[in-house]
Amino acid sequence: MTNATQIIRHVSVTDVATLDHLLNSAVDGVIADALALSQGIKVTRVGPGDYVVKTAPDVPCGYTIYEQR
Repeated sequence: MTNATQIIRHVSVTDVATLDHLLNSAVDGVIADALALSQGIKVTRVGPGDYVVKTAPDVPCGYTIYEQR
């Protein structure tokens, strides 16, 4: 059995001007955990102004990918 661990941050914005800052802060906040887990980072837009930033075992370590649902 695999013991999977993910670090997840949720970002919600109403002001486009703060979007980059908040997403960058969320990504910066999971970099150390992603490296420790040998995982990459996935940023997913889940709705208007709503994003999920998480470590992802399916993303190569050292990479960040962006997707939209």
